[in-house]
Amino acid sequence: MKSLISFRWTIFSIQIFTLLLFSGLLQSCSKTANLQERVPSAELYHQAMVALEDEYYQEALKNFEILVDEHSGTRLATLAHLKMGDLYFLQSKWEESEASYRRFLLLNPHTHLTPYTLNRLIALNYERNIYGVFIKSRDYERNMEPNRKLIQEYQRFYLLFPQSPYLEDVKVYRKRAMADLAEHELHVANYYFDKEAYHSAIGRYLYLLKYYPGFHRTGHVAERLIEAYQLNQQPELAQEMQKVLESLRKRKLLAQLTTRE
Repeated sequence: MKSLISFRWTIFSIQIFTLLLFSGLLQSCSKTANLQERVPSAELYHQAMVALEDEYYQEALKNFEILVDEHSGTRLATLAHLKMGDLYFLQSKWEESEASYRRFLLLNPHTHLTPYTLNRLIALNYERNIYGVFIKSRDYERNMEPNRKLIQEYQRFYLLFPQSPYLEDVKVYRKRAMADLAEHELHVANYYFDKEAYHSAIGRYLYLLKYYPGFHRTGHVAERLIEAYQLNQQPELAQEMQKVLESLRKRKLLAQLTTRE
């Protein structure tokens, strides 16, 4: 009887051991399969770049995201953030583009690609203020914060990379942003003028003349200021401003541009 019990216990032990062994083998095979399914970072990056060049943006984005998720911390995963910024830029997805560019700079603060990345940040802050589907235009009633951010980025760029080949492009964007901010200020000043709030209009016109001396509509601003002084019962200041305006015109010191770049 004891031998029978012993025999059954032995059989039971063997069955348990076999079950555990089989389970371990299954887990091992599963891990091996997962490792085999994981695509190398170089291959993912290559696939994403090919898709990007062929304008298959969603496919490119998917490969870049897999690269970032599965190979986080690697050189190619970091570079993927920069490429994702470029990809979103092409699709006019400004918030996503900015987030990707800034993530790249955060992960790689000493990269030689910093001037390029800052240049793209400046460009997107200018482009994000263009509205319209078929006819693109700039609405000066809208938020001007992207232009102010652009000017801040320009100052940073100029201080850090005064010899960069991207500097000329950045200067063009800064000039356009300054013109847009001036147009916005003029729009607000004219709004006060039309509402007969001449004191507020005068303050805006003076601000424009002081902080945007290169504005191509400076002559128009000065004329509106003179008119506002007159309507605000300040003839002496109107006469003084008229003399200044005539003097500037005689010396050809007013901005002569008739169209914005």
